[in-house]
Amino acid sequence: MVFNIEQTQRDDLIARVDASLSAIAFHCRGARTSASRTKAEEIERRAFSAADVSSSTTSGDRPLIEVMRLYVKKAAELVAEAVEQGGDEDSAEQSVDAEMDDDEFDVAKTSKDREFYTQARAEEVLAPLLRKGATFSKVRLSTKSFGIDAAKVAARAFGNLAETLKEVDLSDTIAGRPEVEALKAMEIFSEGLMAAKLTSVDLSDNAFGEKGVRACTKLLQNQKDLTSIAFLNNGISEQAARAILELLACPEKLTRFHLDKNMTGNDGTVHIAAIVAKAKGMKDFKMAGSRFFSEGAIMLAEALAVGNSLERLDLNDNNVNEEGAEALVKVLPKHPNLHFLNLEATALGPDMGGALLMAVAKGCPKLEVLHVSSNDFEPEGAEGVAQAIAEMKNLKVLTIGDNMLGNAGVALICGALRHSNAPLVRLDASCNELSKTGAIAAAQLAASKPGFEYLNLDGNSIPDDVLEEIIGVLSAAGIEHTLAPMDDNDPDGDVSDDETLDTSVDMLSVLAEKLKM
Repeated sequence: MVFNIEQTQRDDLIARVDASLSAIAFHCRGARTSASRTKAEEIERRAFSAADVSSSTTSGDRPLIEVMRLYVKKAAELVAEAVEQGGDEDSAEQSVDAEMDDDEFDVAKTSKDREFYTQARAEEVLAPLLRKGATFSKVRLSTKSFGIDAAKVAARAFGNLAETLKEVDLSDTIAGRPEVEALKAMEIFSEGLMAAKLTSVDLSDNAFGEKGVRACTKLLQNQKDLTSIAFLNNGISEQAARAILELLACPEKLTRFHLDKNMTGNDGTVHIAAIVAKAKGMKDFKMAGSRFFSEGAIMLAEALAVGNSLERLDLNDNNVNEEGAEALVKVLPKHPNLHFLNLEATALGPDMGGALLMAVAKGCPKLEVLHVSSNDFEPEGAEGVAQAIAEMKNLKVLTIGDNMLGNAGVALICGALRHSNAPLVRLDASCNELSKTGAIAAAQLAASKPGFEYLNLDGNSIPDDVLEEIIGVLSAAGIEHTLAPMDDNDPDGDVSDDETLDTSVDMLSVLAEKLKM
């Protein structure tokens, strides 16, 4: 169904919006403005467009009354946005122009709402890209939904920028469109970019699977200078991963490759690993939430072993397990420039955690950010973790939440960090079965670090009197504001604090001696 209402109804809405905007302008500025009519027409046009696009869905046509409600609701939202901007159409355009520089164009700055672009709206918003002599090198179309006609306008804009365009963000640009229309729009984007020489493209959040990857065939096959590409939340299955490997023109040039929230699995990881193995200069690799297990982790480790330039690695929310961790122990020390490592929720286990972190500490001296939450770390394995962390001289951010380290384990790790000279500014020790000594040790650590910014102790069982003591420690250092909200703390929780800290004290003495050497 195409949304079809009488022109008199549309004119009536324009008149009502015009009257409202004019009255608000008179009330706020003591004068009416002729621009209110133009703004009212724009608002009605955009509301009508949103309703028109939503009238047809993949499951059939919406009832007319439902589409009418959406039409009115969208108009009301746009009126509120115009009032919030506090100016007429000209001032709003000037504000947008001021935010855009000569190098970067971001369509999100033209409006806050999620718009379904028609051809007319696309030509209006993308006018700066269509102007003769436009020289933008970065274009972001994310968060606006493009149909076929609107995509053709974008393709013309890309062609106009062919000599200067280097980076394009097409993430979340076909949401809400029927599959056939969405894939065709992506194909049109791809064709429009053929003449450009891109270095970066983001195709994330389009959930298009293998069909979507193949809709980007001309983009992937013709762009031979790509160094960065992203496929987050795109339904990258085994078949889609194979298509990426098949279509990428020059995978060996990639230095940044991001995937997340996909369903790649071990079978699909075979193809991703093949791409990584070709990209010997890889600096930033992310394959989070992709449902691979230890076999996939081993494949990726072997692929990463071909280079030594990795700076950022993010494998969170996959079952790396102990076998995968063993493979990473051998590979990560080969990347001395690694400064960001995210292995949250990778099932490292209490034994391999310390071994892997020690390998990183010894081989990656520049490490600044370490995320190892939700890895089943226990008090018994805390000694190895603490030894490794004490060796990380440049560590600024440590996330060890959602483990089972207990008071003794967290106290040991915090004590090790106090004895080291690491410039720590953020610590997350939430959900670690803390009640007193571990939480106080974390607060004392925070108070000892200049420039400390954030401490998370939520999700534990810290009694009210201990919490007051923690706040006192932070207040004395002037950093009480760094404590995260304690909404999920259970002050009456059944977590004992009778764990002996003798082992921790002895271990800290050994660490202190080592740090002096």
